Amino acid sequence: MKNSVRRSAVGVGVLMAVMGVQISVPAIAAEAPRSPARTSGNLADGLYMSIGDLEDAMNGSNPDVRKMIDRRDIASVQVVVPWGAMEKEKGKYQWGRIDAALRYLGDRHKKLYVQVQDRFFETTPEQAKLPDYVKKNGGVVETTDDHPGSDPQATGAMAAQWKCDVRKSFQNLLKAMADQFAGKLAGVNLPETSAQVPEEEQKRTGYTAEKYFEAERANMLYGKKVFSRNNGDTQFIQYANFWPMDKDEEARCADDETQCADEKRMEEIVKLAAENEIGIGGPDILPDRYYPTQKSYQFIEKYKKQLPVVAMAVQEPTLEYEDPKNPGHLYTRERFTDFARDTLGASSIFWTVEADWLKKPAM
Repeated sequence: MKNSVRRSAVGVGVLMAVMGVQISVPAIAAEAPRSPARTSGNLADGLYMSIGDLEDAMNGSNPDVRKMIDRRDIASVQVVVPWGAMEKEKGKYQWGRIDAALRYLGDRHKKLYVQVQDRFFETTPEQAKLPDYVKKNGGVVETTDDHPGSDPQATGAMAAQWKCDVRKSFQNLLKAMADQFAGKLAGVNLPETSAQVPEEEQKRTGYTAEKYFEAERANMLYGKKVFSRNNGDTQFIQYANFWPMDKDEEARCADDETQCADEKRMEEIVKLAAENEIGIGGPDILPDRYYPTQKSYQFIEKYKKQLPVVAMAVQEPTLEYEDPKNPGHLYTRERFTDFARDTLGASSIFWTVEADWLKKPAM
């Protein structure tokens, strides 16, 4: 699909492989008919796509996605908008693409959520959709890119948020977005927290797992602050799936599972979100799998009644995982939905347009 936003299930594929979990693409189990998505605080279905894919639907070049948007059981669209698409030159912001999306979806009584993307998969630092000044000033790092079926040598890239100048520029973008769109967008979310930075890039940029965590925490709090200050009802959301650890932290975790720094970071970020009325979400719903349950789901479940919103996604890699409770079959729509609602307390699911049920008529 043009402008695909297929993302890496960073950390999931690698760690499940280490644990001996087989990742396959078996047949999908049959699904029972479903009633339309519910809104007004209950679980609602939305779509997840790149801004480019939405524009293809808007101009008619992708009629299939246009039909999905117009379904009566779709309440919203979450679009991934790269940092570089909003800031071509330092301090000069371009909002035309988001404005057009707002008008198009508003005419159809659909809500718009924007994921502000500062990390990219299956690409190089040079190709990353970040502002040129960020890249020229050393503000982009190469990352490893692991997901089921990917080239083990594939790489990605992300903004080095632990560098003060990069983080300041990113926060300026969030403030400008809040000034422009607070109260107009249904939600703004920061992308997944999982990251794998090669050792040479860590040394070059001064990266540590703790510095990265502190930078992401600062951006989350700042985003909530500027969107709240504008008195809008735009929900600010942090996607949190896994946190990286340094080698010494990994060693301590291996020796004593009560000393896992990534789990402590996850509980801190989810608790902090609850205390500051920040939404929490994630790019993958993987019911009953040990690793995501241990590293993120348990904390979302623990604080779900204190969080203002939990918004989860079913993105492309999520569709490729076998259901451990139904060997030989992929997860069904019902499994995703029931787990998201009943265990995680989600009020919204954003579905990749690759999901089979979207290709069938709305019930």
